[in-house]
Amino acid sequence: MSGQVLIITCPALLITLTIVFIYRKFISVKFRITIPLSFYIISFCFLFILILETPIKKEIKDGDFNAMSELIRVYFPALTGNLLYVGLKPISTDIYSNFNEIEKFNEAVILPPKKTDNDLVVLIMGESSLVTRYSTYGYDKPTTPFMTEIFNQKNGCIVQNAHSTAALTRDSIPMTLSFNIPESDDNLFNNKSIIEMAKYNDYKTFWLASIQQSISSSFSTKFGFIARKSNYIEFTDNFDDISLSKLLEDRLKNDNSPKKFIFIHLRGSHKLYTSYDEIDKQALPNAEDYDLTIHHTDRVVKALYDVIKTYSDNYTLIYTSDHGEIVNIGHGFVKGIDQFLIPFMMISTKNEFNCQFIESFRATNGYLSGLMNKYILSNLLGYEIEPTILNQEKNNDRVYLSNNTVMPFLEFLEKN
Repeated sequence: MSGQVLIITCPALLITLTIVFIYRKFISVKFRITIPLSFYIISFCFLFILILETPIKKEIKDGDFNAMSELIRVYFPALTGNLLYVGLKPISTDIYSNFNEIEKFNEAVILPPKKTDNDLVVLIMGESSLVTRYSTYGYDKPTTPFMTEIFNQKNGCIVQNAHSTAALTRDSIPMTLSFNIPESDDNLFNNKSIIEMAKYNDYKTFWLASIQQSISSSFSTKFGFIARKSNYIEFTDNFDDISLSKLLEDRLKNDNSPKKFIFIHLRGSHKLYTSYDEIDKQALPNAEDYDLTIHHTDRVVKALYDVIKTYSDNYTLIYTSDHGEIVNIGHGFVKGIDQFLIPFMMISTKNEFNCQFIESFRATNGYLSGLMNKYILSNLLGYEIEPTILNQEKNNDRVYLSNNTVMPFLEFLEKN
């Protein structure tokens, strides 16, 4: 290791000494270190204050400084970032490091579960997908012709007025796949996740995701904590979400487990809006990049659906998104309703899982919240939910904002 370091540092040191010698010998301009140093310190303090207003504040309170140190290294590389990273690592508590099965069920879950004959449950999670850009929901460009066809079939359901719980993936997915709530992360660590509940009721569990959604940093370990409970985890070897259909086919073709729960995480429409190809451009000439990514996702969902139909005649498929998008700006902001407006579609070969089933989870305010995803999935996997708790949660419709505050959804909608 020393040899490799010297190869880099020795030439850098010689160049630096040469520059200093020239500067001291031939240049008479007086350099005031206080000006850049003051700017550096002010910038660092400003970044630190911003960090304390982001969702990773929860981790910091729990003594987990990994996400904070990684973020500082991005904006303050070299000396400051590396020193903080090295200094904080030994005293940081990795709150997502325990991958053991959790024994306790959430209090809302009625035990024992039924031995369901719903053999294949697939949840496709889109990314940064704004529902108002879907032709399925009335957009004037034909961005989603395949989804319109798929989910308009018998036992298909195109759900209106659905919204995500958060505007960041790291917060939204845990509130879909565990009993995590906006006010606290306690249930994430204390109650079985949907993955673990599926396994408990004899489902083999699969986590299939785009390579760009790999669980590789502190920013993704919150949902990675859930993902690692799966029996099988695999990521694509390229950046095209279409490749996920090949991963799905491999699992359905080669795994003979009678019951499967499969979570599929797309790259979808995440900035920089590059997830599309020539086929999308030909289908939507002169369309903006964001619409092309929606069209590409439509093709991905069609490819995944075709695989499911080929290998199963007993399935339930849900397509939704982790959050929406303020197009050409992004997501994860304190303001902006578009980052919460998402599609929700379902189709099932089981007659009991129809539109009326989904509508039973709609709040009295007229919206289907992402907080209901965990309860919908619980039912699909054979679990009943205590009605009093379900009704209480259903009609307590709120969203988690990126400044760590919780707000009733209708109040947020009225302000935005």
